[in-house]
Amino acid sequence: MPLAFTHSYTIALILLAIGGFNAFSFFFALLNDFIVKKQESKSQAGTITGTVRMAFSQGYIFGPMLGALIIDHGGYTLLFLLSGLLSLVTLVWVLFALKEESVPQTSAHASSKAPAGIPSVLIAVFVAALFIFAGDSGRSMYLPLYVTDTLKQSVSIVGILFTVTSVFELVFMPLGGYFSDKIGVKRFFIIGIACQVLYFILTSLHLPLSGLIALQIFYAFILSATMGVGMVYAQSLAPRQIGLATTAYMTAIQTSAVVSSLAMGSLVSVIPLPSTFYILAVFAVISGVMFLFMKQKSAEEMS
Repeated sequence: MPLAFTHSYTIALILLAIGGFNAFSFFFALLNDFIVKKQESKSQAGTITGTVRMAFSQGYIFGPMLGALIIDHGGYTLLFLLSGLLSLVTLVWVLFALKEESVPQTSAHASSKAPAGIPSVLIAVFVAALFIFAGDSGRSMYLPLYVTDTLKQSVSIVGILFTVTSVFELVFMPLGGYFSDKIGVKRFFIIGIACQVLYFILTSLHLPLSGLIALQIFYAFILSATMGVGMVYAQSLAPRQIGLATTAYMTAIQTSAVVSSLAMGSLVSVIPLPSTFYILAVFAVISGVMFLFMKQKSAEEMS
């Protein structure tokens, strides 16, 4: 809400830095903690997380749309005030409407404290997830160039392709969570990575516009596995340190753009654009192999 009234660039940067603590990775960590404590929710972990991820995607679609309308009619001051008011309403709801249940200790040695140190499996999660999302970042950077420069489509087509993915992500996120609960989180996650490999290979084949649109729908399914269900799987690898597991996974997402730029930036100028998608496919293969051989530990083993 102070953003609505500040005219200082420095203060605005400080406020944005504070706002960074509102990262949704914290929310996913708390959500998984809720799932662990509520025994009846464990069998629906993927569905719950997928539904929340769908809500997050809706915010990304409708937030900018509504924000633009508010700015046109009331300016940025009104936008920040309304956003702050919405956050305040959410805070009141969490504090007074959601009741937290006490959880009985299952044994004399049970403890809510996570073990000290960072398990090696979480370092592996970070590295493997980095390859997944380096591919995703590469898609965001090079698909527009590929569509306009190689396929000779208009810039407006690029917007349509990315919009198609965002819209269908709303459908596939909860469905992905549901099916992961049915066939297993790890199995569904690995299937999603395999589909990412296939997506990059097919994208390089100079498909017509209808084929490109179909691929973006397909990619929405991939995101439901890598973004949504992947989070649940990462947390299941370290059930006693779900906060660290979530942070490792989310940090990989945030770092992936840098890695993708460094790895691909110099290559794009010397290889054809379609060939870049084969490199992104290799990234996905490396990630899939790493996750395939990671060992899942129980909470008892972690403690």
